[in-house]
Amino acid sequence: MDTEKILKEVREKIDELIDKAKDLGAEAREEIDETIEELKKQRDKLEDKMEDFKTKNEPKFEEAKHHLRKAAEELELAVKKIFKKGPGAEEV
Repeated sequence: MDTEKILKEVREKIDELIDKAKDLGAEAREEIDETIEELKKQRDKLEDKMEDFKTKNEPKFEEAKHHLRKAAEELELAVKKIFKKGPGAEEV
């Protein structure tokens, strides 16, 4: 899996969370919105670090893919965890 694909998956998961949050009540929506903003910040940091690393360490870039996959998995788990909360929430 290449890094662009990983980042695309992260973006898609955040977009999915945004879409699902539209159907929530005000209180739950506020909590989700905060989480979405935090995930976006993490995504942006990840993208910046990846680009910086890639520029400086092209030969070592392949080694970093494992860490990028792990970060994407953690973001996905965070999205799933949000929807496990509360009545009527989706199950993981």
